Amino acid sequence: MRQLNITPPFLAALPNLGLLTNVVELTYYDMIYIYHRLKQKSRIELRREHNHIFDKNAVEVYFEGFKLGYISLKVNSIVAKQMDKGNTVLARVKSVKKYKDTPLSGLEIEVIVM
Repeated sequence: MRQLNITPPFLAALPNLGLLTNVVELTYYDMIYIYHRLKQKSRIELRREHNHIFDKNAVEVYFEGFKLGYISLKVNSIVAKQMDKGNTVLARVKSVKKYKDTPLSGLEIEVIVM
């Protein structure tokens, strides 16, 4: 079997690690104030919360300075480790689930580790 030797110029052409996850605890924070401004592909800010009581891998989700919630427990350890290593982590809105009676139904985001 042949091995693929990747030289530095081609390293940038490889795809980045991308994760699709949802934001939890939407009803506890500021989502009610800004959900009407969230659109697909809106940029989201991720912040590492080292002193969270229940979760040592907590990653907060912000939009325009408003806290929306946290990244799902299913992937937050992956994202937290990348952030702790100093890697660039970008996020954007994948979809906003808005229903007439429940505007805070769900928020899916795409996380990209560079």
